[in-house]
Amino acid sequence: MEARVDGVDHCDVAVVGGSLAGAAAATALARAGARVVVLEKARFPRPKVCGCFLSDEALPVLRKMGVEEELKKANPETITRFALVERGGQRVEADLPAPVLSISRERLDALTAAAAQRAGAQMRFGTTVLALEGDLSKGFLVRGIDWEVHARAVVGAWGRYSPLDGRLDRAFIRRKASLFGFGKTLAGRSEHLTHRAVLHFFEGGYVGLSRVEGGLLNLAALASRPVVHKAHDDLEGLLTFLSRESAGLARDLEGLTAVPGPALFSGPVFLGDRGALAGDVLCVGDAAGVIDPYTGTGMSLALLFGDSAAAPLAAFLAGSLDAEGLRREHLRRHREIADRRFFYSRLFRPFFSGGALSRLIHPAAAPLARWAAKVTRGKPLR
Repeated sequence: MEARVDGVDHCDVAVVGGSLAGAAAATALARAGARVVVLEKARFPRPKVCGCFLSDEALPVLRKMGVEEELKKANPETITRFALVERGGQRVEADLPAPVLSISRERLDALTAAAAQRAGAQMRFGTTVLALEGDLSKGFLVRGIDWEVHARAVVGAWGRYSPLDGRLDRAFIRRKASLFGFGKTLAGRSEHLTHRAVLHFFEGGYVGLSRVEGGLLNLAALASRPVVHKAHDDLEGLLTFLSRESAGLARDLEGLTAVPGPALFSGPVFLGDRGALAGDVLCVGDAAGVIDPYTGTGMSLALLFGDSAAAPLAAFLAGSLDAEGLRREHLRRHREIADRRFFYSRLFRPFFSGGALSRLIHPAAAPLARWAAKVTRGKPLR
């Protein structure tokens, strides 16, 4: 719990963003005795565009957070096979290197945020950070409308894109974004997709299908700006058009209808490693780097990044690590998690972009894709 001095809130760590990475960092820090405030602009539970895959490497983090049993009770789908479907109809299918759990982001975010609260972190939902300033030597001032928080350190867990990236003059923000995400939850007859994840390629991107808890189907796409404009105007119309272009997609969507509610859209998606530091803010999760969604490792990476940041930060708060030592150790841990995964993610990206190379799907693509899935994962942490 934070302290209040002269009408101003003070804490050890302000975590900006309460989703997976922020919740993992907050849980570990609170258990280490830190006073943690989590500032999350949304109100949970809330839906979010996401592939919804949870690879096994993150399960030890969830176990440590105390949500493993709750995760099992949610009855996520277990994904053991994947298929790639080229828009001309060619399809390949193979086993994944290891089973993957498929659970909605809405459910997993709620579970991990609750774990952070149980650990003692204060969660402030519906709280938008407008500005932050300071450094590790003097501390930070984090401000919103009619509130401010003073913190010794700040963890940036605000996701794929935030106005804070621009205010902190992060380099990636100067690149022109060409990709965006959209998604929808579907209901109906999805038994044909039991234990399977399917990527359907089209000109300008791809759409992924997988069952989540309750037998619902998660549809998540990464696409070019023109395609997303069409989805924004009429998602049902876009899916109908794509289904006419692809008999495979039409078969997979047959008997399924959208659940009530608007379609989901993400801001610009800047793929790749963004760096673990923004000034002296320790970045985790998508704020530190966005791995290609085709890898199915995004949710696991967020949990790994968040949990990894906690130990050196706790040492800094205890006085056993100075500011420079914290920066070095945070960067080292980030690279240990990110370097290999992001290298191979970028290497295989042209085959999964919906461009010309996506047309080269043939039987040899199955072992290649399986290998790509393997090398963009790490061993489960112990």
